[in-house]
Amino acid sequence: MAAGDYQGTYAAEKVIVTVGSAIITGFGDGDFVTAKYEEDRFIKRVGSDGEVGRSKNASRAGTVEVVLSGTSKANDELSMLFNLSIIGGIDKPIPIGVADLSGRSLMVASKAWLKTAPDMVFGKEITDRTWVFDCADMLFNFGGNG
Repeated sequence: MAAGDYQGTYAAEKVIVTVGSAIITGFGDGDFVTAKYEEDRFIKRVGSDGEVGRSKNASRAGTVEVVLSGTSKANDELSMLFNLSIIGGIDKPIPIGVADLSGRSLMVASKAWLKTAPDMVFGKEITDRTWVFDCADMLFNFGGNG
């Protein structure tokens, strides 16, 4: 690309998070979604003579952290989902997705569940609630915004 070429525009309000059939809104300020694999895709092994081999890690397990404002109505939905998993009403994994509609980045997992509830913190100002999902089968597309 030549100097001065337009790269595209990112718009945070166009990042969509879905949990089951619910669209999550009311994110906290700053970084509000982090999705990552738990393990490296390949594991390198170097022998005594310097020869290198690798093994492929088949795991697609990972986590998704969603940061919501303490005022977000989505906290109620996620609390209900978490509480139903505790009492046994819903304890099967559900799908989760993150999509940047202003670009081409996407993360999907068909088997996710809430790992734990966020800390309950109150103070002078509105606090955030961080919800952490464990995922069994994550797939990513890291796209641009042009």
